[in-house]
Amino acid sequence: MSNIIGIAACIAELKRLLDDIAKIINDAKGKGSAEFVAVVIAQSRRLVDFTNQTEAKDIFDAVEVENIRSIDEQAEAARKEIMGNTAAEIINNMHGRIAQLNLLEKQVKQQAAENEHNAKRIRLIPVRNAIDAVTETIDAFKKARDALADDNPNEANVKAKIDAFLRAISAVEKAAQEL
Repeated sequence: MSNIIGIAACIAELKRLLDDIAKIINDAKGKGSAEFVAVVIAQSRRLVDFTNQTEAKDIFDAVEVENIRSIDEQAEAARKEIMGNTAAEIINNMHGRIAQLNLLEKQVKQQAAENEHNAKRIRLIPVRNAIDAVTETIDAFKKARDALADDNPNEANVKAKIDAFLRAISAVEKAAQEL
C-alpha cells in the first residue's frame, strides 16, 4: 500500500473510491443478502485502508493537516453510512460525499491561490524597496559628482551632496539586508 500524499491527491482518490464503491454496491444490490453484506464489508475495509494511507505533504502546515483530517472524516462517515443501509441509500450517500469533496476541493484551491498571491506580494516589497534605494543612490551620486565638477564649488553644497550620497548608500545596505 502506498501513501496518498497531499490534499489534492487525497481528494481525488477519495472521490474515485466513493464513485467506485457506489458502482460496486449498485452491481451487488440484485444479489443475495449474504453476498450484498460481504460486498458492503469489503467496501468498508477499502475506506479504512484509505484513511490509513492519507498524509499531508507538510506535516507542519496546520491548515493542510486539518484539511487531510477533514477528508479522513469524510471517508469514515461514508464507511459508517454504508453499514446497515440499503443499496439506494448507500449510493445516494456516496454521491453526497463526492459533492462535499468537490466543495472542499474548490475551497482548498481558492485558499491556495490566495496564499500564493499574498506570498508573491510579500516577496516583491523588499525587492521594490531595494530598487528604490539604488535609484536614489545613483541620483545622489550624480548630484555629488556635479557639485565636485563645478569650477567654483561651494564647500557646504559639496559636503551636503556627499552626505546625501552616503545616506543613500546606507539605505541600499539596509534594503539589501531585508532581502
